[in-house]
Amino acid sequence: MGTDFDRLRQIVLYALVNVDNRYSQKAMEFAWKMGVRGLSFILVSKFNSKDIPKCGLSCSIGLGRFGAVFVNREILVSSNIPEELKEFIIAHEVAHIVRGHIVSKLFIVFVEEFLKQALDESLRSLEKARNIIETAMYLIRLVFLTGAAAWFAVNIDPHIVKQQELEADESAIKLVGCKGARLFANMLEQLRSRGYSISHESVLGFPALTMEERIGFICQWCP
Repeated sequence: MGTDFDRLRQIVLYALVNVDNRYSQKAMEFAWKMGVRGLSFILVSKFNSKDIPKCGLSCSIGLGRFGAVFVNREILVSSNIPEELKEFIIAHEVAHIVRGHIVSKLFIVFVEEFLKQALDESLRSLEKARNIIETAMYLIRLVFLTGAAAWFAVNIDPHIVKQQELEADESAIKLVGCKGARLFANMLEQLRSRGYSISHESVLGFPALTMEERIGFICQWCP
């Protein structure tokens, strides 16, 4: 727990140190347009890939009215990147925060961690088993937990990731319009031409959303 808390504190401090006030104001405007009322505090911060390697182009943490959006520094500060594209990326991450997508993700991680701990405990207890009945009971439990974890990871997690990413894209389109969405689709197309076929993976690394699926979804909204 302490390690997780320290990591979270480091991320928050990183967001504060690298905050971009202009785009933070834009993020809060997006949150208000999505129906957030009262005090809202969503930061937009620049990050370097070496500091947060798993973030990709952008990522976010938070829930409802409070959170932080991280956008790759090379994108956010570049004068060659159209503003509409930057705003689409930010709006997408704000949608994740406002819609509470992080809650579902954390729930998935918690369930998987719980199953893993229960599985480990079964293995430790199995070593101490004194008779055939106890051994059989633990084996049954072991099979159940292994099957449950595998089923959850393969069937539920990728579906949730895909659903949430497309929902965030839809919200971003409604917030900033189709120009930014088309620019983002073009960026995805360039990445796909370089061999990147997967847009997002599940918690355990299973493919959840392909570049083709995401580009197709955006093109349906913005032909």
